Amino acid sequence: MSAANLEHVLSATGYLPDGKPAAGLRLGAEAKAARRGRGFAPDALWRSTSSLTVYFKFEQHAPSDDVVSQWRREVWNEGFAPLLWVISPQRIDLYNGFGAPVKEGDAQKHLIRRFENIEASLIELDELAGRLAIETGQFWAKVPTVDRRTSVDQKLLADLAFLEHDLVAGNLARAAAQALIGRVIFTQYLIDREIVSAARLKRVCGHLALPSALRDRHATAKLFAWLAETFNGDMFPPSSVRTTPAGHHLKRVADFLEAVDPQSGQLSFFPYQFDVIPVELISSIYEQFAHAEPHVDGQRNEALRNGVHYTRLSVVSLVLDEVMDGLTGNESVLDLTCGSGVFLVEALRRLVHLRANGQPLTRDLIRSTLYKQVYGVDISDAAIRVAAFSLYLAALELDPDPQPPHSLKFQPLIGKTLLVGDARSVESQAEGQAVLTTPAGLKTFDLIVGNPPWSFKGQAGTAVRRQARAVGVPAQPRGEGLDFVLRASEFAHEKTRFGVILSATPFFSRSGTGMAAAQHVMRALAPVTLVNLSNLCSWLFATAAMPAVVLFARHRPKQRQDQVTVVQIPWTPSGARTHAFEVAPSDVIQLTLGEIEKQPLKLKAAAVGRRRDLMLLQELTVAHESLAERLSGLDTKFRDGLTQGSPANQTRDAHEMRGLALLQSNDMQHFHIPGDLQTFNRAKAQWPRSRDTYRAPLLIVKEMVVGHPRATVAVADRDLVFTDSYFGVSLPSKHKQSAHLLATILSSSLASWFFGLTASEFGIYKRKLLMRDVGFLPVPDFKTAINSDAGKRLLAIEQAMRKRPGEELDWIALDEAVFDLYELTDSDRVVVRDGHLRAGWQWEDGRAYSALPCDSSAEVTEYAKTFLSVMNGWFSARRKRHMRAEVIDLPRGAALRVVRFVVEEGWGESDVATVTPLGPLADVLARISRRLKVQIATALNAERELRIHGRDEVVIIKPAARRHWMGVAALEDADAVVAESFSRGGA
Repeated sequence: MSAANLEHVLSATGYLPDGKPAAGLRLGAEAKAARRGRGFAPDALWRSTSSLTVYFKFEQHAPSDDVVSQWRREVWNEGFAPLLWVISPQRIDLYNGFGAPVKEGDAQKHLIRRFENIEASLIELDELAGRLAIETGQFWAKVPTVDRRTSVDQKLLADLAFLEHDLVAGNLARAAAQALIGRVIFTQYLIDREIVSAARLKRVCGHLALPSALRDRHATAKLFAWLAETFNGDMFPPSSVRTTPAGHHLKRVADFLEAVDPQSGQLSFFPYQFDVIPVELISSIYEQFAHAEPHVDGQRNEALRNGVHYTRLSVVSLVLDEVMDGLTGNESVLDLTCGSGVFLVEALRRLVHLRANGQPLTRDLIRSTLYKQVYGVDISDAAIRVAAFSLYLAALELDPDPQPPHSLKFQPLIGKTLLVGDARSVESQAEGQAVLTTPAGLKTFDLIVGNPPWSFKGQAGTAVRRQARAVGVPAQPRGEGLDFVLRASEFAHEKTRFGVILSATPFFSRSGTGMAAAQHVMRALAPVTLVNLSNLCSWLFATAAMPAVVLFARHRPKQRQDQVTVVQIPWTPSGARTHAFEVAPSDVIQLTLGEIEKQPLKLKAAAVGRRRDLMLLQELTVAHESLAERLSGLDTKFRDGLTQGSPANQTRDAHEMRGLALLQSNDMQHFHIPGDLQTFNRAKAQWPRSRDTYRAPLLIVKEMVVGHPRATVAVADRDLVFTDSYFGVSLPSKHKQSAHLLATILSSSLASWFFGLTASEFGIYKRKLLMRDVGFLPVPDFKTAINSDAGKRLLAIEQAMRKRPGEELDWIALDEAVFDLYELTDSDRVVVRDGHLRAGWQWEDGRAYSALPCDSSAEVTEYAKTFLSVMNGWFSARRKRHMRAEVIDLPRGAALRVVRFVVEEGWGESDVATVTPLGPLADVLARISRRLKVQIATALNAERELRIHGRDEVVIIKPAARRHWMGVAALEDADAVVAESFSRGGA
């Protein structure tokens, strides 16, 4: 290998910046050791924080297509490598690592692009697939063919689902079918890794290959019996081999291993290499099997009832990266709801490497870690069996020389470190008592991790949990995740670290009981970090009905005891295709428990908003009473609309409402209620509500927010019945104008901003407003507002828009009048407009807009003007200096955007100039690096957003996506520069 040639390519594409490896880059022997496979040996690899891996292979002469196909097949089986770079002195070929292998023409089919190994081509390569292009998402926008939908996990799960279906359809019990598939996968793993050679297989069962053995029922029985005896553990307990499945079932599995099409009988290409496929994929196989159980009489199956959700490796890595940072490897770990063991498998792997401390792994070290440090509990016997299966596979994978027979003999884990039982009472069982208790009480652990059930089991389930909770401990109103965390804390000591995935709803709910339960847990485990994953729910936990957060606790010992760090992980267009996360410093906000308890609205606001949002939220809630308080002063409040219900549930008297117009779900538009509504003529309804609910003037709010973030609000000047698609408030007749004014405020971008930050479900769970969400909105005094110039303008706008649909200019005028009514500053208006825009990211068009590269001449220029508005406010106090901006006019496809702010002597006008760069982005960064003596490429890898201070300048470098260059980002960047200048003594 030409190390110099490879390093030149890595340097030119940002993987070896400033002469040092970027975080995640491994070279030479370290790269080879980091691979799970035994064939393909990379010369370098780069692994992101979300476990995505890019492989680099150098050859003195360009390899043949057959050789590349073999490498690519192994890379594909690994499941986490979207790219394979094949580098030679003449050229660089990029291959799609997620593309499913085919028998013929595999290399050419999955070749993304070929580059000449010359400087001009290296610039193009860097722009397409350099580290910055990968990390900022530009690569994924340009190469849509690289997608996890064609990766090994998706194909294997589909094939196994088909296999299981056929076995069950052939009258094999579902549990037996799943057990058979598991045993066959494990056996093929042993064969693929050459732990069981063809010669040994021949001696055991008389066949040289597993498919032929499976076609011989007697041979299969002998093979499974030998494995059960050899393992001496939980992998093949004696009960699993007492009955060998029928011959036709075994033949179907053999056909699967030989890639025989079950319909045509034709041979195809078998792409799988089970020695390379990640052990963690076993977890997804279990989850798929769990959800495969058919629904009975419309009821959810047990997996859904118990909240079984496959935990993807990217989020496992996110959790373990945090809780295991700085450990020795001697720590113990507990997962009280371990399921199929995905956390335990990865924790085992990391603990082993930490204990080895760079020295070669030994079987004794691996086995002692497995038997003494990794513990799991689950209520499902099937899940515990898969957890044992997975841990044994992981131990074999780590073993430097896993040759039988001794290497295959494991001690049992089930009943020793893996327990079948209810997490709430597992220590009361005989096995649990032996494992989880000591003379001093419950055994304690150093790490507690997991993904406990999120399921809501109705009022009966809530009643059971409330009876079981300790006195004085608030109960989570829906679901049981927090209950599991409190239960797990009983196995903790004062320094135990927690990393647990939970439903987000109790943390962001406006429910008093939900907030009390969440705050109790945060205070009990302080200091804590909450990572909001709700933006990713479409792919991260696709089977879940609720959004997710990760709760970290005590994992950073230097944090203040009362500190709550809130991290939001934004949606990206590449997320579902890569299962990768992007986090920048601006996505992190710190609060205190006291702040949250005093103003609970701040917790969700921190999870979806920015620091400036929190400042304005605080100002408005202090300056104005809430809408609920204003209405209470009028002796009224919001009420739900009528629920008609099914005929069987229509049991309550509704005769008082008969003859009134009926407003149904799709009848109302902004400010407009049709005059020709249907008449309510039913005698009974499920929930008719009181007659006073429907007295005019009525301010009516549509519950669902449809298509855009503005609430749909209108005023009814006549009595009418509205359904439970709405909620409304009946105001005193002399407050009719107040109703119309409130309709404009609730329809404004300020309300959208507020609801996006604070509403229980909107922006975090569903596109839905609840009565209490709207009731929290700060509003001015009604009488004062109506008599103000802004109030009069709003009433006129609302009157006009009642008669015709509002156009863009109408909505702009309405928003500006509301801003005037609230006396917002120019900066506040920027915050609200951007908040309204972010609220629109709940819809696909808005999300896509946020991730598109921004335009330097327009959007970055506007960012620079907003930044200067803050900075020159500071300079104006002394009027001795001013600041101007230079926007580097980079191509739209560049991964970054760059702005330079220059301080000049003398008071003067601030201007923003667009500067044409001399050369590509890499040259721009290199010149800045030399001038300001900062290793920009290295710093960008760590921070993603940079503010670099020079003597009389500040350079800001961030990813190109629009979300990084919004006005509110400019305000906050300017705030940070001012604070940094004061700390440096430069202001």
